[in-house]
Amino acid sequence: MKITKMTLKKYRNYDNLEISFNDNLNIIIGDNAQGKTNLLESIYVLGVTRSFLSGNDRNLIKFENKASLIKGEVITNDGKFNLEVLINENGKVVKVNSKEIKKLSDYISLLNVIVFNSDSIRIFKDSPNSRRKYFNIEISQINKKYLKLLSDYNTILRQRNEFLKVININKEKDMMYLSILNEKYALLSLEIYNYRKKFIDDINMYLGNSFKYIAGYDNLVIKYASNFSNFDNKTFLEKLNDNLNRDIQYKMTLIGPNRDDFYFLLGDKNLSLYGSQGQIRSAVLALKLSEVKLFNNITGDTPILLLDDMFSELDINKRNNILKYLDRNIQTIITTTDIKNINEKIKEKANVYEIKEGKIISREIISKQEGD
Repeated sequence: MKITKMTLKKYRNYDNLEISFNDNLNIIIGDNAQGKTNLLESIYVLGVTRSFLSGNDRNLIKFENKASLIKGEVITNDGKFNLEVLINENGKVVKVNSKEIKKLSDYISLLNVIVFNSDSIRIFKDSPNSRRKYFNIEISQINKKYLKLLSDYNTILRQRNEFLKVININKEKDMMYLSILNEKYALLSLEIYNYRKKFIDDINMYLGNSFKYIAGYDNLVIKYASNFSNFDNKTFLEKLNDNLNRDIQYKMTLIGPNRDDFYFLLGDKNLSLYGSQGQIRSAVLALKLSEVKLFNNITGDTPILLLDDMFSELDINKRNNILKYLDRNIQTIITTTDIKNINEKIKEKANVYEIKEGKIISREIISKQEGD
């Protein structure tokens, strides 16, 4: 999977940008606040239709404009696609080959993107909700069914939570309706649990080796903590009923995938609680590299890897190990404030762009691409 070229119009600090990408390594250099991260963000938005920086789509539109447009040409094992994401005051419109796509599940996975930036380590420092959102996005990129399943689950969860606010347990009609909701909720919960468990089990097959590549040792795993663990549908329904009084008291559903959590274990140490900043950074980076392998194994395509200012807080050994890893058939786009952070041999194989105030002011295109 490759993104060959992209156009940005009225996006963040970009007025009108056109850029082509090398199939392997692309390096974006520039001072802070010039638009390097915004460029990576736009690729991510093109892939998953949401930002990794902001929850407010309005922030993606250039100041004093009413809309922004991202267009990209993508080549996958299934062919060439022209993707578009239009962002305006009413929301987003996505298109594939000029045809509007109504269902997000029909769009997601056409461009799989994995991003690592300075905020990535917050995944395992923030609330469990942040981790659930993160893994929901990653699973959705490789399995369209999961996105639809998640939508159905959230609908039933909202319905159940609203009903808990008004339920009268002494009314037979109310208890019958709750039973219907519970049946649907339990079924969807079990499916989500199975998808999440399989994803984490699969990631753990690669995580130790990826971590060893970066940090030198391999005893790292992700632990999936779920109150659905070891339950079948019947047992979970029984637990829902046993927990009813607490659910009514708090007016929300207190068991299910909405309470799941994930954390890194280095040996027997929970990195979220006891890990150093450097350990967590290396662990999250190992997770990203493991996802590249897993995505490739499942889809047959390699996702695009976005590394935003990755070198600023890594020592030279980790930096060189990662750059060696990237010297493979993985399209990677790196931002940095200092080109000296990039090994000369690696740089020789890359397209290098310098960005200033939302404009490309210099380009170094490798001769191989020009000749091809």
